[in-house]
Parts: sequence; structure tokens; C-alpha cells
Amino acid sequence: MLSDRFARRIPCPLCGGNDHVVLFVKRGFPIVRCRECSLVFANPQVDENLVLDEYRAGGANDLWVDVLTSERQLELDRTKFEQILEELEPYRGTGKLLDVGTSIGLFLHLAVERGWDGIGTEFGARALAYARDEFGLDVSAKSLAELELEPQSLDAVTLLSVLEHVNAPRGMLGELADVLKPGGALYVIVPNVESLACRVLHERAATFDGRNHLVYFSPATLRETLEREGFEVVSTKTQVSSLDPVLQWLGYQEPYGDTDPESDPLSRAVRERRPDLDRLLEELDLGYKLHCLAVKGP
Repeated sequence: MLSDRFARRIPCPLCGGNDHVVLFVKRGFPIVRCRECSLVFANPQVDENLVLDEYRAGGANDLWVDVLTSERQLELDRTKFEQILEELEPYRGTGKLLDVGTSIGLFLHLAVERGWDGIGTEFGARALAYARDEFGLDVSAKSLAELELEPQSLDAVTLLSVLEHVNAPRGMLGELADVLKPGGALYVIVPNVESLACRVLHERAATFDGRNHLVYFSPATLRETLEREGFEVVSTKTQVSSLDPVLQWLGYQEPYGDTDPESDPLSRAVRERRPDLDRLLEELDLGYKLHCLAVKGP
């Protein structure tokens, strides 16, 4: 179990409630669900300063840069990021954009190419260096408070695979609401705790990692979190069916192994109907990644 020296027990990050049910324990981290608002989160959590220190120190986080800079991943991410920028275009205004947790900087680079005046933050040293050196971006390792942004100075903010890593997500959203103009846009990507993969695999799902992933949103709890901080949700959708690990698990194999399930009749049937099933999972909000576009209210 997580040592008390490095942990702190917290009330629900969404509603502040203290009545939680333990869903399971993974690698020493209890994953709980609030009985009052249904938010799922790790509790106890690793102390926030230790989380930030780990990102700054590198290690496994720096190794992830090798994945993000691979040709295949760059191609996939470029398509995804272009779609997000299309959704943000109606909120462009003067074109000031902040990308929190900008990673290697691909999204911010594409935004700048399209005419946005973009800045970013990134704690990982190797990703930060890549964003600066390869893309020439204005990215710093400062926190939001240290950036000292003017109130209501931004047209758009992006949190792409960031909010699940934050101990106090409402606190971060409140800071961002302060620097966004009324009507300014916020785009969020988080893992979907109600995805098919999470529902079937439970603690076996790669989503669950109490060390780095601290809060697990569903479409409903993400909407409520945003609304409590003054945002109006424009749209939510899920992407990435993540059917393969589910099929491997149903075939008594490791969900993220390299076993070929070709001999399994269920896997063959799913493969033949894959496009239809992928669409169905997205319609039912059962995709692995949850995307949300919101605007700051008046």
C-alpha cells in the first residue's frame, strides 16, 4: 500500500464529500467512488509536490517522448489535433491560446501555424526541450500562477490529457476561468472511466494508475466539475474504442499482450463488424478517451 509518508487522504475533488466506496486497489493505490456525486479518484493520493517533482525529474515520463515522436504517433496526433483546432476556430477572437501540459509541443505548433498566438507549459524536461528546440515554441516550466497571466486575456485554453493528473482539478479550472475571456473556449481530453475497457477490465485497464492518474472522469462528472467552475459545456464525445484489450481479456489472455486472437470466433466476428461497433461505442459514450468543449460563462 501507498506509504502514509508520501500520501494524503482527501475529500472528493468534485463535491467535497467524505463518503467513498473502494472499487479496488491497484499497485497499492485504492481507487474509490464518491457515494454523493459518483466521481472516481485515487484516495489516498500521492502528495502533489512529489507528483510535480517526478514530472520534472524525467524517468518514465521522459521515455514517453520516444513514443510521442515516433512517425506513426505523430501522424495520429496531428490528425486529432487538427480536428480540435477546427472546433476551437469559432472562439478564436484575438487568437491568444494557452496549452497546459504541452508535452512535445505538436498541438501548439499546429496552432501557431494556423495563426494562433500560443504559449504553453510543460514540466517534463525532455518534452520541454523538444517543444522549444524542434518547434521553436514559447513554452515554460512555470506553473499557472507563475505565468502571471492577465485576467480575461485568453481566447482559448487546452488541457489535453492533463486534468486526470491534477490533485485538485477544480482549483486548476478555477485558475483557467480567471484568465479566459467570457465566452472563451476550454478543450479537455481525459480518460473515460465509463469506457467499455474500464467497465470490462476494471483494475486491469491501463487507465487506472493511482500514482499518476489521480482523478477519473465520466461524461457526467466532467460536466459537473466544469459547471461548478463557471463553464458551460458545448459538447462531449468519446473516441478510441479500445476493443482489442477487451477481446484479449475475454479470451483469457493478458489484455495488453501480443497474443493474436484470430482463432477466437468472438474476435473474428468483431473484426468483421469493427467499423459498426466502433461507431456504436462512440454513440454510447463508451470510447476510451473523453473529449469535451466548454466555454466560460458570463
